[in-house]
Amino acid sequence: MTKTNIQIVQEFYEQIINRRQFDHIYDYYSPQCVFHTPPFIGFGLNFDDRDDDHLIIFDVAPNGPAYGKILPGDELIRVQGEHKSWEGPEQLKHNLWSLGLAGDLVTFTVRRNDELIDVLVVRGRVGAWDIHLSTTVDIWFDDLRKNWQDLKSEINLIFGQDDLVACYATNSGTNSKYHRTAIWGECNIFRLSDGKIIESWGMDDGVMQLRQLGYRIAEPEKEMA
Repeated sequence: MTKTNIQIVQEFYEQIINRRQFDHIYDYYSPQCVFHTPPFIGFGLNFDDRDDDHLIIFDVAPNGPAYGKILPGDELIRVQGEHKSWEGPEQLKHNLWSLGLAGDLVTFTVRRNDELIDVLVVRGRVGAWDIHLSTTVDIWFDDLRKNWQDLKSEINLIFGQDDLVACYATNSGTNSKYHRTAIWGECNIFRLSDGKIIESWGMDDGVMQLRQLGYRIAEPEKEMA
């Protein structure tokens, strides 16, 4: 019997996330699946942080301020802002340097072709950004294997119309690095074709996750009028 789109999404959560059958991801996703991310203020960089000693840029948003200045394959060495600097993989991989005030001038030190170079980038608007599954799937699953070994997702609400399925789920697990348990929500809209997910729009409550892991969010200093 042919599965409905809702059943395919439900099975993806159960088999891939909860039962960790990562080798079967393409039973549910098209290899050409596109994840649509919302706009934000930052630089528009994705990096691979699986190596404890190196952070390699693998994707640069084509409508972000770093495009054409930071290149895929660059190794991120240092980020120098006006009031703070981040250096070394341990500091840089948390990505806290990426967000901040639009218009801030930031210096990136990257290793490119065995040469260290400084690149100036003005933090600004990163437009809606399409990320392909094929470029992120290995990083996604390696993160689950390393940091969220007992992660579980519970679908709380799911409904569909035509080729679209909307889903609200609750994630829970213990982070292997911080040895703390977190519970947070996510919402996703999936588009399916021929039994496979081909597009996804999602929002993950990463702030709630990080606060439960012990990260602190402080009120910023107020600018003088």
